[in-house]
Amino acid sequence: MLRNLPLPEGSSFTWLDLVDPTEAEMAEVAGRYGLHPAVVRDFLNQPHLPKFERLPGQRLLILRAYDEVAKRGDTIQAMTRRLVLLTTEGALITVHRREQPFFTEAAQAMAAGPALRSEQAVLALCAGAVKSFDEPLKECEERLDRIETALFSRQTPHMGIKQVYGLKRRCAVIKRTLWRSMAALGALKEQVPDDLGLLADVVEEADRLHTWADELLESATHLMNMEINVASQRTNEVMRVLTVFSAFFLPLTFIAGVYGMNFKRMPELEHRLGYPLVIAAMVLTALGIWVWFRRKGWLR
Repeated sequence: MLRNLPLPEGSSFTWLDLVDPTEAEMAEVAGRYGLHPAVVRDFLNQPHLPKFERLPGQRLLILRAYDEVAKRGDTIQAMTRRLVLLTTEGALITVHRREQPFFTEAAQAMAAGPALRSEQAVLALCAGAVKSFDEPLKECEERLDRIETALFSRQTPHMGIKQVYGLKRRCAVIKRTLWRSMAALGALKEQVPDDLGLLADVVEEADRLHTWADELLESATHLMNMEINVASQRTNEVMRVLTVFSAFFLPLTFIAGVYGMNFKRMPELEHRLGYPLVIAAMVLTALGIWVWFRRKGWLR
């Protein structure tokens, strides 16, 4: 879809927006503005990561924003959508595959505000793209807190490690995307000399979210290790109980096995007190094992 977005009166540029453009629409725009072939390839090549390129008479900035529709993805392509911003003489061209709330809000705010330059519009869109990662990071933090609470309240979370690993991957994707976005935004300093304050705000927000994603990534790693350690501890407790039972019953089973052989010349089989003596020996053996375990502290 090819459309001209409204701008305040007195703005020094026109804004052309392409949503999931076809090759015919791209050819039309390329011919109208004399776009470089490399720019057209960047428009149509979706897997691009955030970057900035300066071409003759054109400046190309590619960012990635969080896609609210793909909430369960864990890759850059699944979690984010590309936003291409091309500034040329008297025009701003934006290309994206899907309508995004931050883009719509930024366009409406700019249309209702004072006259602006193309650099200001670019920075406003950059701020919205960066800010789009705030909500998924908040969601990841809340889910990690719930899993941690369940872990330390001795509840056994079903598929806990799998959930934490999925959150870890999402945080890693967000962190990597923001890091590359910061690098791309840093290259804009020479292009927006009159708006360095706005650029600094965008970079500061990206740095804050990048640091937050790094902290959540580290927390997810620690939580995975704790999940494994707690599972090992529970397994050790079960094995300890089974070992204690085995230690009690092994000598008793041995005694029962000896007297269960039924050889003819076993005087205890014919003795009048044979049965109660063997039972007493078993009880004393079990009692001795119990006392020994108590002194060792193995029954605590």
